[in-house]
Amino acid sequence: MEADEIFYNAKAYLGGINTVKFLWRFLGKQEEKEVPEISEDIMRVPRLIEPLLNKAALDIVEAYKSKLLNESVTYIVPAIWGAKEKGKMDIVQEEIYQKVTPMIHEIFDKLNVDCHTAAQRFTIGYMIKGLIISKITYMLEVLKNRLKADFTVQDQDGDNPLFHIEPIGNA
Repeated sequence: MEADEIFYNAKAYLGGINTVKFLWRFLGKQEEKEVPEISEDIMRVPRLIEPLLNKAALDIVEAYKSKLLNESVTYIVPAIWGAKEKGKMDIVQEEIYQKVTPMIHEIFDKLNVDCHTAAQRFTIGYMIKGLIISKITYMLEVLKNRLKADFTVQDQDGDNPLFHIEPIGNA
């Protein structure tokens, strides 16, 4: 039987052209179209923004390590976001916010993403800020652990221990 004959017989048995068309669409053989594989460098964007994220975290920790080591780990969150849930930010948090904001804008620009709505821009900013907060808190915890072992912020050679910390790693 050919396709036309099957279609005609199905129409007669199933009671209408619309029913047959509906069933034919889902049960009939359809030619599958090949989707061409697109060769793309999936690591292009991470390679662009990873150094900027690391630099932002390292600069903040380096500039404010004595204050950050004496505060709870949550101290950095309002400094990155630029707002505190209750009360006002202190001077150091304000300074951190002023330093990190241009870096966040630079990272956002490097992403080269078309964000048409405020919700899209906020979501990407939220992820960038979250990454910076994570990297800073990780660096602070590593530094605290090293300080516990050494009892000093810098070793006798004057070498900065922050330069030996890998913020979170590389993908």
